[in-house]
Amino acid sequence: MNPPLWLALHFPLLALEAVDGPSPEPRVLVRQQRITLANAAARGAGVNIGQRLGTARALCDGLQVQQAAPRQEEQALQREARHLLAMTPQVCLAPPHTLLLEVGGCLSLFGGFSGLLSRVDQYRLHCPLTSHLGLGPTPLAAWHLTEPPNLEQMPERSRFQAWLAALPIDSLALEDAVKERLKAPGFHTLGDLFALPRAALGKRFGASFLDWLQRLLGEKADVRRTIPAPAPFREQQQFDDPINDQALLKIPMAALLEQMEQHLRRYQEQVLAIRWHLRLDNRERHTLLVRRAWPAHDAAGWLDLSLRRLEHQPLDGAVLGLGLDTSRPRPLNPGLAALFPEPGARAPLNGLLEKLVDTPGLALYRPALADDHLPEYSECRQPPFGATPREHESDQADQDRPLWLLESPLRLHQDNGVPVWRGQRLRLFPQQERFSQPWRGTMPRHYRLAHHPQGECCWLFQDARQQWWLHGFF
Repeated sequence: MNPPLWLALHFPLLALEAVDGPSPEPRVLVRQQRITLANAAARGAGVNIGQRLGTARALCDGLQVQQAAPRQEEQALQREARHLLAMTPQVCLAPPHTLLLEVGGCLSLFGGFSGLLSRVDQYRLHCPLTSHLGLGPTPLAAWHLTEPPNLEQMPERSRFQAWLAALPIDSLALEDAVKERLKAPGFHTLGDLFALPRAALGKRFGASFLDWLQRLLGEKADVRRTIPAPAPFREQQQFDDPINDQALLKIPMAALLEQMEQHLRRYQEQVLAIRWHLRLDNRERHTLLVRRAWPAHDAAGWLDLSLRRLEHQPLDGAVLGLGLDTSRPRPLNPGLAALFPEPGARAPLNGLLEKLVDTPGLALYRPALADDHLPEYSECRQPPFGATPREHESDQADQDRPLWLLESPLRLHQDNGVPVWRGQRLRLFPQQERFSQPWRGTMPRHYRLAHHPQGECCWLFQDARQQWWLHGFF
């Protein structure tokens, strides 16, 4: 079991970037005609926190001025939190501008510590907000230990302890009065307090400070409330008059999909599948499942696939009501979209695959490798949409395998020990390959490549009884 590991994502300019995102132009936040927050461009022009607005305008031409928008800030923080649910289910809000993530339990999902940091870097690259990263064994430690050095592997707890010990008292997330009381006896860093008895610290500086210190160091559990997973979209529409023509369902379906798209855009989400529920006047209900190759939120694309699916669904009566719900929403990753599509480029193959999959008459499947040694069992059928098939093992990468494998081997006649197919003798090549699986009750097989006079290249084997079998073609 992996030790606890927390990430802290600070958004120090959230109040400036919640509405329009980062800006290269100088921008400040103002309260009562004084500067309370400034971005890098404004600070570079000499604008400092606490200055009067008039002074800041005199120092910086074209200064953008904003007022606080708490509602937009809260929504932006919630949006990023829901996005990070794709990384870990334990995402906690730490207002006003920080998110805390427990990632120790999902290190194997990203291939270890370095893979996790790469995933975090990818998120920060596409994140519309300026962010700083913190790392630690507890939530409070991650909050304080911001911008760690380049790390190849997860630091040991003793190293985290040393980093915490070096923190100045002034940098701690405590009230100013508490920090002044801590500095009064001559304490300068957090490490000066580590060796002191906990009871004495609590008696002198208060129970709340002792509780904070113990949660920081992991001596006491720091229970945090995680944000809930996003709920699927659900909506329905009832008709005053029954609809007998399926073509007329396009308008209400488009309206429901527009509501779905607005809902998903509001929370920066997308879905992989939707379901239509049709209530008929004969008390029957029909459910239509529509899937995509990749998660999406566009109403137009979903409508096109839904209408194609509806064409192949015979209805036994008039439609009285229509319902729509979605699969579990997934966070929208802006990095997946092409910023400038190539003019005249062919449509992606996924669009064709989506249309074929949503045609009920076609039983599409995706061939994939199975954990079996015998050729007829080494391939299985999987749904068209799913995880990427695993690659062949390295020791099999250079071995020839037929493009067309028969479902069951075909027994061949022999002419003086030489296999015969379609009335003509096969010419055997010297290469051989042996298969054996005694636990399946099968005899050992010696596979050979053979050439037919008409040009076919065959894959066949000889069993322990010296019988030849045809198994595939190249």
